[in-house]
Amino acid sequence: MFPILRPGSIVQIDGSQVKISTVKWENEHDRPIYFVELRGEYICSWCEIREGHLLAVPHPNSKCEIRRFVYPRDAEIVGRVTGVAMRLTELHA
Repeated sequence: MFPILRPGSIVQIDGSQVKISTVKWENEHDRPIYFVELRGEYICSWCEIREGHLLAVPHPNSKCEIRRFVYPRDAEIVGRVTGVAMRLTELHA
């Protein structure tokens, strides 16, 4: 979810919000971000459900592709990201 969430961010997750919201959002900052467990990894992503698939939608500036998973077999929504702690600058050694 870069640049909204920088790598290494610590996220707060509301585990009671495991259904993809169908509420229309007005901008990228209002769009819900979900913490998703895949078989072998975790991701934070905007999500959509279409035809039995979970679409993990990245931020357009990340240059990542939309990922598609058979839902719920290959992906489980752990919860909605409700808070974040992150560095605003890179560490310089």
